[in-house]
Amino acid sequence: MSNPLLGADEFTDAFARHGRTLWVIASAWVGRADAADLVQEAARVAWERRQQFAVGSDVRAWLAQIPRHLGANWRRRNRRELPTSVAVHSLVAPQPAVPLWPFDAERHGLSEELARGLASLPEIARACLLLQVVMGHTFAEIAVILDIPENTASSHARRARLALREAMTTYVPVEAEARKTP
Repeated sequence: MSNPLLGADEFTDAFARHGRTLWVIASAWVGRADAADLVQEAARVAWERRQQFAVGSDVRAWLAQIPRHLGANWRRRNRRELPTSVAVHSLVAPQPAVPLWPFDAERHGLSEELARGLASLPEIARACLLLQVVMGHTFAEIAVILDIPENTASSHARRARLALREAMTTYVPVEAEARKTP
């Protein structure tokens, strides 16, 4: 017996209710600049795979898995697409670390060090922290959304906070570093 499809109205309502959460998850994986595109792609994939949704289960958790997986694929694909000259040049002359998580700190009123700290976090830790701080989700909700144990969600958020604190206390702007050298 096949699973009944998630109806168009239920699908639309679910996306409307949980769209911001999906966007936060997408931004944790691919950055704010590409998050909207990733959520649109997640909507397309979810619609195509709506027969896989088990009616009666948590639609938010089911939807949340889609941008997570799409975001991970996007990151892998973009890492492989680095031009060879960039890869070779970085071995010969080390460049400042370019964050894998693009974020326009100035546009969103964040300090450079906070943006760099967020960029340095693993995706899952960044997602846990953003879902808690930005969305106000509990660790129990985050656990369901990200399909991880509640204690793991709490640990990721705690370690992310500690890493951000460390990044912000050790960050030295490039201009200040340049002034130190004679």
